[in-house]
Amino acid sequence: MKSMTGYGTARVQTKDVTVEVSIRSVNGRFLEPRFHLPREFVSYEGELKKILSGTLHRGTVDVFVSRRVKNTASKAQMTVNDALAKKYMSAYKHLSKELGVPFNVHLEVVARLPEIIKVEETYELFSGEDKILKKAFTEACSNCDKERAREGKSLQKDLQKLLVSLEKQVKIISELRGEANAQLQDRYEQKVRARLKGSEIDSARLSQEIVIQLEKADINEELSRLAEHIKNYRQLVGSVTAEGKKLDFYTQELLREVNTIGSKSQVAKITAAVVEAKTLIERLREQVQNVQ
Repeated sequence: MKSMTGYGTARVQTKDVTVEVSIRSVNGRFLEPRFHLPREFVSYEGELKKILSGTLHRGTVDVFVSRRVKNTASKAQMTVNDALAKKYMSAYKHLSKELGVPFNVHLEVVARLPEIIKVEETYELFSGEDKILKKAFTEACSNCDKERAREGKSLQKDLQKLLVSLEKQVKIISELRGEANAQLQDRYEQKVRARLKGSEIDSARLSQEIVIQLEKADINEELSRLAEHIKNYRQLVGSVTAEGKKLDFYTQELLREVNTIGSKSQVAKITAAVVEAKTLIERLREQVQNVQ
């Protein structure tokens, strides 16, 4: 079992460049990667998605990649806008003449004017840098997956404890089933006799009607299905490849059976056990949302 929550980093460094990858994943119905890449690596996003999907199968995943180049000065390109500089100088001379102010402009003043000198860093990749990126990315995916597996073990323990508690409540309900049926039988018989008071009562017909009503209100089928669902749930939780979607489905089935029991029963003790069972199933549901 693996959690969908995890974090992993990796860094690969050479004499020319350092590439660092950080991956953070949280809950999500499907695999939803969100890449934050330097523009030099944007073209590799498709390949990185394939690597990611081979390791992580569900969750919202943020991928952060940084690239640091050594000796950046050697990778920079400087351009001078001569035409614009001349226009600035012409404008200064015109103002000097119009205002009667001596023309005295230093070169460094002109150089600092907007758009005169531009320093642009070239974004060409070094030879083999794509392999460096993929290596760092693969390591970060692996580290994130290990963290998700560690979180998964903790989730597994919590789910198993909740199942044990749920089984206790189901056992209580099962033990109270006979008492519930006896109370229902007495209540129905009294109701029929009260309505037919003064009339002759057919004992055979009365018994038949009581049996029909008991079959409608009996919770034996729900208890049997609950036991089967819990059994399957436990097998899934104990599986190495436990799937959150399957567990979520069984959680809904557990809640369905417990709700049906609650709607059928009129015994206070069963109602109390049903409320506790529903609370445990809700906690199961919350935890299952974290399972990959």
